[in-house]
Amino acid sequence: MARSKEFDQEKALRKAVRLFSQQGFAATSTDELMRVMGVGRQSMYDTFGDKRELFLRALEMYVTESVQSINAELEKPGSALSAVRNALVTFAERTDLSSPEGCMGLNAICEFGQRDSEVTRITRNAARSQRHALMLTLARAKNQGELNPNADLDIMADFFESTLAGIRMAAKAGKKRRALQNIAAFAGRVYMGSDR
Repeated sequence: MARSKEFDQEKALRKAVRLFSQQGFAATSTDELMRVMGVGRQSMYDTFGDKRELFLRALEMYVTESVQSINAELEKPGSALSAVRNALVTFAERTDLSSPEGCMGLNAICEFGQRDSEVTRITRNAARSQRHALMLTLARAKNQGELNPNADLDIMADFFESTLAGIRMAAKAGKKRRALQNIAAFAGRVYMGSDR
């Protein structure tokens, strides 16, 4: 008879996300993961597979939730450009953006580049979902008359994505929360004053 899992899988996975966010994949040992997650070796392998499978599941969870929180801000009713600005500011206020922890998605891209097809698939799928929501919001801004009809939405979307990446890197480098908020607010003002 199979023994039931005696731990909260989601809670354990979130603990793995934190450790991978702090240390990356290569620097994190299976023993550290088991200790932090509070699971035995057999339970870990039975539930999550090996360290790589666990990393991929943790990365998928992290980027999916990150994109969902950004998209929720972008999809709020009202002024579309206000939604873009609020998405940036809300992102800069996230508690998981801290120097010791960092962003697991950005860390994975920095560690693996495009050498790992599974990591690339996960991060690209998340980026596509976020880009889709952003483009809809920017198109809404055009329809609302907040943007010039000739505004280049692709350039504006690239700027948004680069701002998010810059905020992530600034947090990882130890910038204070106020500085992150100022970066986001300044970028938001750029949108509010662009192409009118």
